[in-house]
Amino acid sequence: MYVEFQQLPAHSRVWIYQANKVFNEQELTFIQSYLKQAVQDWNAHGAPLASSFQIRYNQIIVIAVDEHLHAASGCSIDASTGWFKDLAFQMGINFFDRSVALVQEDSLILFPLLGIKQVVAKGKISPDSLIAIPQVKDLADYRAHWPAQANDSWLKKYFVAASV
Repeated sequence: MYVEFQQLPAHSRVWIYQANKVFNEQELTFIQSYLKQAVQDWNAHGAPLASSFQIRYNQIIVIAVDEHLHAASGCSIDASTGWFKDLAFQMGINFFDRSVALVQEDSLILFPLLGIKQVVAKGKISPDSLIAIPQVKDLADYRAHWPAQANDSWLKKYFVAASV
């Protein structure tokens, strides 16, 4: 059952999907329509899931569900992953991109994960850079700490080495 994103409680569970490109207006409209229907119909063993989505930077989709009403089951989580596989097939967009997303004002700069140590060493990402981290504890964590400063993320290990 679709719920407005801002109405979901702080304890809601969150999944973050990052696309490998910025959505154009046509893609954005299609994704919003697709996900609104998918979330509306989302259920766990027949029980509707109070859930929603949010699109950030025209490139990142955040899915949230209030599990206090009904917990998302393995099958329902698989179904939500299936939405993004289907969208990827229909639109030619990779929603399982593992690049590091640097936030620059209202857009993202993606850096390949395998070369991130060199990106940090070159100063393209600094400890206070904002990073669109791929995982958060819950909706409260998302609202309070997303995007996160690089030094408060898994990238902090590269700044310790860089400053020694």
